[in-house]
Amino acid sequence: MVPWLVGCAGLGACSQLDQPRPRKNPSFPVLLTAQDDGAKPLAGVQVLDSQNVLGTTDAEGKVSLRLKGEEGTTVSLTVKCPEAYSSPDKPVVVGLRRLAKGSPKPTFDVQCTSLVHNIVVGIRAEKGDGLNVRRLDEVVGTTDDHGVAHVLVQAGTGEQVSLTIETPPGMRPQSPTLTFVAADRDELILLDQKFTPPPKKKRIKPKAPPKPMPTKI
Repeated sequence: MVPWLVGCAGLGACSQLDQPRPRKNPSFPVLLTAQDDGAKPLAGVQVLDSQNVLGTTDAEGKVSLRLKGEEGTTVSLTVKCPEAYSSPDKPVVVGLRRLAKGSPKPTFDVQCTSLVHNIVVGIRAEKGDGLNVRRLDEVVGTTDDHGVAHVLVQAGTGEQVSLTIETPPGMRPQSPTLTFVAADRDELILLDQKFTPPPKKKRIKPKAPPKPMPTKI
């Protein structure tokens, strides 16, 4: 009887050794996608766990991650957008769960809000053809024969944009500056300005030479 008991004890020990042991730190696949506020994929978005960069989005705005931790816990991911964008205020909280075989990765979407916007400015300068439009120290456009110019500028949300229409001497008003405040999106702005051209100089006709006096014979 003793050998049989010893054998059973040995078999039991062997069966326990044959069972797969759970991994202490399993990894969980996650897909994160990033877009700008125009719903376009955004590359260069970093995903961090505390201070460590876990991955960066590609040209399609995607990054695949494998998060480690105990099943049933959560991991907070910080999203850092490129310099021209504001990052989300809140972290992405991911629950660690095992997936059934063939299941797609859990996907989390984040948005980066652009801090710089493209603004198309349409300028209509009445009686102001051929005038340069200047922003700061750069000429950004010129009015055509109809006094119309289209200018593309970039500005941050809430930034005041000033455009100066340069005029020749005598035109009124003299080099006026048109201003507006940029919104939190790309937009089209229309600006009007009326001009009074300089007065035309009167042509002074030269005096005719005096007629010769008739001489008496």
